[in-house]
Amino acid sequence: MESGGDRGVHVLRVRRVSLHGVIWVAVACGLMGGIQSKLKAAEGDRTDLRVVVTDAESGQPINQARLTLQFREPGSKMKLKRSQMISFSAKTNLQGHYRFTDIPKGTVRLMVTAERHESYGKNLPVEKDNQVIEVKLKKPQPQL
Repeated sequence: MESGGDRGVHVLRVRRVSLHGVIWVAVACGLMGGIQSKLKAAEGDRTDLRVVVTDAESGQPINQARLTLQFREPGSKMKLKRSQMISFSAKTNLQGHYRFTDIPKGTVRLMVTAERHESYGKNLPVEKDNQVIEVKLKKPQPQL
């Protein structure tokens, strides 16, 4: 009988250790869930940005307008990563459109050039999802 009682105590200790281990696993999972939700929130701070380029006088789309988009890629304290400047170049399609994907929300610098038009450059806020930026390029002024 005595040995049976010892087994009961031993099993009880194992159960306590197991319960203690389960609690630690639950705490670790909770922390990981919090980290993952913060990472997903950071991912929510990104969007697509569509640029539409037209002629200011006629309203016609400008095909092959050269676009340069610059922004600061945010760093990550969790990954010990510094922020850095990123620059993308592209050209508009026949409809004068181009879509930049996975751009962080915040301030971007957009520069647009096209043949027989004045250049455009401006710092712009990107705050909305799938934001559209319309650029109307003017013809150059005649020199006197």
